[in-house]
Amino acid sequence: MAGTLADTNVFIAVFKGHRRLGERIKVDRPALSTIVYLELIQGSKNKTEVRKIEKLLRFFKVIHFDEAIGLRAIDLIRKYSKSNGLLLADAIIAATCLENELRLVTFNAKDFHFIQGLAIDVPKP
Repeated sequence: MAGTLADTNVFIAVFKGHRRLGERIKVDRPALSTIVYLELIQGSKNKTEVRKIEKLLRFFKVIHFDEAIGLRAIDLIRKYSKSNGLLLADAIIAATCLENELRLVTFNAKDFHFIQGLAIDVPKP
């Protein structure tokens, strides 16, 4: 996954026991967006789960918001929120990929396929 950013659902699959994908991300080390980090923490059941999540995530580069990502996300929301239902978190994830020239690894290609210039990889089950 060199030159990739993993979506929230990729990490969720790993936490749920998707062994092959877990091995792949440990080797390939995709980046993650601040929004992915936040979604994983917010979706955790308790503080013990938060600690487990953060223990795994410390091995990955987190790409934080900056002005370029913010402006790109605004542009994506303008273009795709009404016509394609693009949600805020997905716009930030896509903007992070586009601004850093990364491929998005996600199980939800349908949420992103309409974004011009965004490269998407769907992991095999």
